[in-house]
Amino acid sequence: MRFAPVLIVLSLSIFCSSVSLADKVGITVDARKTVKATGGSDPRILASNTSIFRDDRLRANSSGNAQIRLIDGTKIVVGPNADVKIDDFVITGQTVSKLTVSATRGAFRFISGRSKSSAYSIRTPNGTIGVRGTAFDVTITPQGTNVALLRGAINACDRSGRCQLVRNRCDYVLIGRRGVKKDRLNSDSLRNRSKSLFPLLVNESNLNRQFRQRGSGCTVKNARLAPDRVPEQQPRNIFRALFSPRQPTENPNSPGSNSPEPSNSVSSSPEPAAQSGSAPASAGVPNNPGNSNAVGNAGERFSGGSRGNSANAPGQSSDSPGRSGGTPGENRQARNQAERRNN
Repeated sequence: MRFAPVLIVLSLSIFCSSVSLADKVGITVDARKTVKATGGSDPRILASNTSIFRDDRLRANSSGNAQIRLIDGTKIVVGPNADVKIDDFVITGQTVSKLTVSATRGAFRFISGRSKSSAYSIRTPNGTIGVRGTAFDVTITPQGTNVALLRGAINACDRSGRCQLVRNRCDYVLIGRRGVKKDRLNSDSLRNRSKSLFPLLVNESNLNRQFRQRGSGCTVKNARLAPDRVPEQQPRNIFRALFSPRQPTENPNSPGSNSPEPSNSVSSSPEPAAQSGSAPASAGVPNNPGNSNAVGNAGERFSGGSRGNSANAPGQSSDSPGRSGGTPGENRQARNQAERRNN
């Protein structure tokens, strides 16, 4: 019995330790002792590697900078003059089934983690922000809740339930008493004011690399309007694709075609190639003087396809110029020309 008080004390210590471990939701990656935490645990000034608990209320001064990573990989930057509280945090393994962050003033950045988008909810005095795999900056002013979308998409709703789906990088939305108003961070009416409205957006030099979003380009005048798209597939060498010669179309009369070549009604033998001192091109015409394709009176071809008016042409007898051996007809014109040459 004397050990009973000792066992009770040990049991209470273990129980309190387990409750503390269960309520721990994250840790600070970097902090500049500009943010104070209260509510979830003992009051403390946040420094690097400081534990964050459920129900912690985080309040920053004018130069506030506390970079927090939660259990599921969600990242929160508590910026200048921010007042942020982690209301609901329900852990399911390495993810959360519910995470609600309430903010009443100042600037902060929210980057969703591994959990489902439906698990996240951001509450402000002017309405709610639904998260869809997102990174965005929020600044709460007397005019309303100002949101700059840096990645993904959000569903911004006012207190009356009027909502706007925002899904373009560098989009701006104001949740106020007159509803939800959309604009661009680089618009003429907002470009100069957005630099002072979102301090975390303009200057990320004090942020750890995993908390940066490269959003400073959103305030440039020619910032892109549409979300990133997959570029169309282009050929590897554009110059070659543009200037390479077209493939020749098949010519039915070409040597490689399957259509038969037109027949030559004059001669089936190939025409000899032209040489210096040879007969002119008209030599291929029948009965033309000087050609090699002469025909007889009745249209018959002389022996060997030679002219019938040549004294030394094959197929002629030596004692009878102008007559074709074995030919019944006589070429009168060829004989007269041969006699003129002999004289």
